[in-house]
Amino acid sequence: MNLLPDLFSLKTAWRDARSQYKSLLLYSGGIVAGVAALVAILSFRSDVMLTVNDQAKELLGADLEISLSEPYQERLLERIDSIGGEQARALEFSSMVLYRSGDSGPGTDPTRLSQIRAIDGAFPFYGEIKTEPANAAQRYQAERTALVDRPVMNQFGLEVGDSIRIGSEWLRIGGKILEFPGESAAISLIGPRVVVPRDVVEGSNLLERGSRVSYITWFRFDADREDLQSDADFERVASEFRDLVTERRISVTTVASRKQDFAQIIDNLTKFLGMVGFIALMLGGLGVASAVYVYIKRKSATVATLRCLGASSRQTLQIFGLQIAGLGFLGAFLGALTGLLVQRFLPLLFTDFLPFDLIQQVSVPALMLGFFTGVAVSFALALLPLISINNIPPLLTIRSTEFSPLAHVPKRIKTGVGLGVILLLTAILALLLESWMAAVIFVAGLVAALMILLFTSALFVRLARLLRLRSFSYIWRQGIANMFRPNNQTTVLVTTLGMGMLLIGAMYLSQEMILQRIDLQTGGEQPNLVFYDIQPDQAGDIEAIAGEHSVEIMEVVPIVSMRLSHIGGRSVREIREDTARQAGTWALTREYRVSYREALNEAETIQEGEWIGRSGGIGSGETVPVSLDHRLAADLDVGLGDSLRFDVQGVPVETYVASIRDVDFQRPQPNFFLLFPAGVLETAPQFFAMTLRAPDENVTNLMQQQVVQAHPNISAIDIGLVLESVQAFLDKVAMAVQFMALFSILTGLIVLASAISISRFQRIRESVLLRTLGASRLQIRGIQFVEYLWLGSLACLAGILLAFVAGWLLAWYYFDLLFVPDIPALVLASLAVIGLTLAVGFLNMRKMLRSSPLEVLRMSAE
Repeated sequence: MNLLPDLFSLKTAWRDARSQYKSLLLYSGGIVAGVAALVAILSFRSDVMLTVNDQAKELLGADLEISLSEPYQERLLERIDSIGGEQARALEFSSMVLYRSGDSGPGTDPTRLSQIRAIDGAFPFYGEIKTEPANAAQRYQAERTALVDRPVMNQFGLEVGDSIRIGSEWLRIGGKILEFPGESAAISLIGPRVVVPRDVVEGSNLLERGSRVSYITWFRFDADREDLQSDADFERVASEFRDLVTERRISVTTVASRKQDFAQIIDNLTKFLGMVGFIALMLGGLGVASAVYVYIKRKSATVATLRCLGASSRQTLQIFGLQIAGLGFLGAFLGALTGLLVQRFLPLLFTDFLPFDLIQQVSVPALMLGFFTGVAVSFALALLPLISINNIPPLLTIRSTEFSPLAHVPKRIKTGVGLGVILLLTAILALLLESWMAAVIFVAGLVAALMILLFTSALFVRLARLLRLRSFSYIWRQGIANMFRPNNQTTVLVTTLGMGMLLIGAMYLSQEMILQRIDLQTGGEQPNLVFYDIQPDQAGDIEAIAGEHSVEIMEVVPIVSMRLSHIGGRSVREIREDTARQAGTWALTREYRVSYREALNEAETIQEGEWIGRSGGIGSGETVPVSLDHRLAADLDVGLGDSLRFDVQGVPVETYVASIRDVDFQRPQPNFFLLFPAGVLETAPQFFAMTLRAPDENVTNLMQQQVVQAHPNISAIDIGLVLESVQAFLDKVAMAVQFMALFSILTGLIVLASAISISRFQRIRESVLLRTLGASRLQIRGIQFVEYLWLGSLACLAGILLAFVAGWLLAWYYFDLLFVPDIPALVLASLAVIGLTLAVGFLNMRKMLRSSPLEVLRMSAE
């Protein structure tokens, strides 16, 4: 059988399409929006990876980086010296910084917990620290000045030439940091970055009080080093460094590993956004499928006439198949071009998250993948209505009965086509997500949502049919009756708009639950200020300062540093060398900060075993019962009764796992993976953390200033300020995601417009009869208003109900929250969609309402 169209089919398809090209273009509008979203997202990913590959060394700033959480061992120093190359070293830690502008006086200076980078050497070797003035990064070490992050300088009104204090050291601000190699602007939300010469803090009391410090060395190797040229060479050196420190955690980063890290982050981002684009494309495909169904149904008489004139079933199928294929190709082509335009502006949404200026170019693979995906999805979803052409009988030319071609397609064909479409969609999504499992789960959820929406729309039609509104006006009765009249569009609109509302509602509820999680853990009577690294002789002074300002001290928590040395009689070194052991490296080699107390707090719940609140002290000979968080127990691969030996600053302490807890680390208070009972660690070297609740922001600032000025080693965390930073970060993420979600709303509106547009031809006879019987334009508009009001309301209701279900599942199984949705915001969104539904409906009916009945009849005969 020859599947290529003959000349007759080509000419007929062109002539028939030419007279109604405007409607056909509208039908393909949903495909345009979906393909545009996909092409923009795929092109964005291509641009990011191109930039990463082009600027890989600038992102790291060196050829090799090693980082350790404690001073270098002698063997490591020897290895660093032997490897040669140009080197730069740094100390990185968090500390309170006092910021003083030229206009402020003593006692009014603001303080912030800041990220200190104390650098010695010409880092970065590749790229530059961009500052204002431009040469500040080249002069700060020689002039012994500080470089300070732009956001905090703007916040406190600081200028170059003002001062900061780190510990007891005052430094002049030599420049404002605009960009730092390998870091995005969003990192400053954690805490402002401050770059100073290394000798400012080396040997100061800041490094002697239990502060966590990262010791970093960067390398740059000359081009004539033949042994260090490829990624494999640098990975070999990295492995040698890791082998030197088998009992401590060391981080070794190469250019290749930094590229891989960025690739993973971008993959996760674009995969998520790709699903949003895929949903937009699915909505567009559903719109095309529904439009094709109505289009074929309206063309039933034309098909029957062609069959009577001798056209074969193959020819009639080819005629309309060419039109449908043209819809897909044209929509995909226009969508690809639109996607290129969106690609130019998409980086503006992610400026704060990208640590580089994006290199943009046209990505042919992204264009081709988006184009062919659009064509495949649109044609696949329109295939079943297209196949139904073969079921249109020639006798329909002399029959006036209502005929539905799709209803006469055999069930086995419907099932086969449906399964084929699901497999195709799964394959396309697996290609986009690079995961068959994720694609199967996503498509299964999508199919389930579609089935629920279809069932819901059918239920609404039945309920509308059962309504008996005899007491209502004729306009309301007729408008509601249109919901179940022949050729009604209830199913199409409820399904497409419902999917759009489901997507937007679920994403909005997820965002709100994240913010709710933060508010839940920090509101009410929770602490809003935390001091860390308090030495035993400083606690009384802080309590006195808190009393002066009527600040409530909620908890004073002792903290002891220790390391794990043995599990069940086997040393950490032996366990790490045992490849059969499943213990995580971080859990074996980390420095543990633990506390002790007699009772658990509200953030802790016992999962297994029994909490024992008191035991004998160090040297008593008792094996100490300890409690582990369930995540730590899993990483250590231990359970109840297993023995652990800890090195508490040179003193071995034998313990056993008495209980396993679930710890809520979201609460703004000191919580611990490992918890000792009271009576054991009281004599060990320790420092303290103190949680407080200040009545307002001014008192919080005064407390921080007094404590930091009196004790520079102490770090303070203003929980309110942290929440503002988290809120700002989430707002930026939400804006980017919501922008992409607008493609789904846009697609839904285009599908709505196309469905209403094509259905207007089926309403012509109804409107003519009403006009002929004396109905006014106002009455017809009223009927349309009632129908579209109900359609938009039912679609929004169905979508929001599904969004509530999705939100409840997220709250229960993922966020572990009581589901309390933001009803007013969702109602406003629903009202906006209903308003747009009404507007599109009236725009499509405008021409018919302005015409006389005779003109309308002529229009329907065209």
